[in-house]
Amino acid sequence: MRIRLCCCLLLMSCLGTAHAGLTKLEYLTEEYPPYNFSNEAGQPTGLAVDLLQLIWQRSGTPAQAVRILPWARGYYLLTQKPNVVLFSTARTETRSHLFKWACPIGYSEYILLAHKSKPVQLGAVEQMNDYRISAVRADTAEQLLLNRGMDETRIIPANRLSQALRMLVSGRADLLATSKLAGYDAIKALQLNADDFTVAFVLDAEELCYAFSRQVDDDLVKQFQRAMTQALASPEYQALRQRYLPAP
Repeated sequence: MRIRLCCCLLLMSCLGTAHAGLTKLEYLTEEYPPYNFSNEAGQPTGLAVDLLQLIWQRSGTPAQAVRILPWARGYYLLTQKPNVVLFSTARTETRSHLFKWACPIGYSEYILLAHKSKPVQLGAVEQMNDYRISAVRADTAEQLLLNRGMDETRIIPANRLSQALRMLVSGRADLLATSKLAGYDAIKALQLNADDFTVAFVLDAEELCYAFSRQVDDDLVKQFQRAMTQALASPEYQALRQRYLPAP
């Protein structure tokens, strides 16, 4: 009986430590439907936001505030502050050693998008330097361009995806580097015709994760990952997938 009581007290102590640690983190995200976006009331929602709620529940953590910021700003804070969690962040080779990770939220395909006003089809990655390509500053798509040898002077940086898309439509850019999901969602949001756009090239497919500042304690990240693994196996998560990522 005494042993059982000690075990219970130890478990409660560990959970208490996890609660305290997870409440000291700053949770940041961006507009990236259906994983994270603002609802009609301006509140963060989406698959990754709701999954985060399940993770908090399984770790006994009270619900925390989530802030939506432009991607470049959120990424900057992740690199500069010691207690940030940024999602949904693609775990690229370049980023892998820069942060700590809990995965997977999902997977994202990154593409080069062309507009009908200037049809483009690339046969090889080396052809990218023949074109001006718009991309969101510090986004995975921009990093993939640089990793594949793109001349930095040929990249037109934007603060938001909608701005980068407008550059493509106006002819200022020849191609747009983006995730496929986000690109076509932006087309819909700007009330453009999706049939006017084509995929000129597939850059890569990357795992989406919760990225933690390097200074966050390893044990805390492991506790978050354990709760996440439990959440991903739950019926509640399957319902979330059906809601946000319905089968075609």
